[in-house]
Amino acid sequence: MEKIIKGGFRIGSSLLQNHSKPYVIAEMACAHNGNIDEAKQLIKASVDAGADAVQLQFLVAEETVTPFHEAFDVIKSIEFSVEQWKEIVSYARKFEIDVFTCTYDVPSVALAVETKCDGIKLNSADLSNPDVLAAVAKSGIPLTLGTGASTLDEINEGLEFLKSNGAKDIVLMHGVQNFPTAVQDLHINRLEFLMEHFPEYTIGYADHTDGENSFAKVVDLLAVAKGVGVIEKHITLCRADKGIDYQAALEPEELKAFVSRIDAAYQALGSKLERPFSASDLKYRKFQKKGVVAARELKEGETITRNDVLFIRNVEPGLPPKEFGKIEGQKLKVARAKFDNITVSDIE
Repeated sequence: MEKIIKGGFRIGSSLLQNHSKPYVIAEMACAHNGNIDEAKQLIKASVDAGADAVQLQFLVAEETVTPFHEAFDVIKSIEFSVEQWKEIVSYARKFEIDVFTCTYDVPSVALAVETKCDGIKLNSADLSNPDVLAAVAKSGIPLTLGTGASTLDEINEGLEFLKSNGAKDIVLMHGVQNFPTAVQDLHINRLEFLMEHFPEYTIGYADHTDGENSFAKVVDLLAVAKGVGVIEKHITLCRADKGIDYQAALEPEELKAFVSRIDAAYQALGSKLERPFSASDLKYRKFQKKGVVAARELKEGETITRNDVLFIRNVEPGLPPKEFGKIEGQKLKVARAKFDNITVSDIE
């Protein structure tokens, strides 16, 4: 089991910390289009894709936007009741997957507590909202905190407020939530900025690149290389249907391949620490490393000179060429055929 380092924490058996295997959250958002069956299909697709968590989105229209906001009618049209959300969460509990929810208002935080969600997502919209921040902090539930389009002061103030109200396990998420976000607006290097300024926190990346763009399938690998501990990606049943939140979402089979790539990318990074040679390293060394090899048939008692040997690869690695001085000018105590390795044990 991986060791928890500064800023890291566990949700169940999963470790959320920088430079560890990224914790992948499949973001359903409003892709259910107000249909419970579609919500359940999205949960199952997230499970099948191998995601660590599925992320719902609890919100109450009147608590989130004014009736004049462009999103009000859409939110009202897809709102689930408390009982419907309980049914959806109960369905998710049938599987080995964590349940996160994005909460935009205090009643939704209360529902997250009541349904015992494993994590809460706070959008950067609430980074400066003391009511929602306090409710989430006092819930004791681990949270991801969006930092998109926010100043350093706003982030610092939001974190201080959360901590002062009891929040402990926090992931700072970078991600520009335009739907979709243009490649030139992704600013992946901001992940390093967050790591430098907030070394005591786990950093995550929430991607919103156009799902139709092939780059959307691999852009998160850049974040993996930066060492993020959490990756969030939207999921939809079918982009062609152009339902809600489809633009930056991957379809089920795409998400499955995406999760596999995230895992492979993390494995490919390996360790930057000095370590014993792996079986792969040893195989490579045997195949590639050069040694001191007899250039001709050498008889017992001959004195070895540079002209008597070659520095080339052989079936088995021999004496490293840099150590030729150990045998140069020495007499052989055994005969050696052409292309035999010559080692220190061969000299008198």
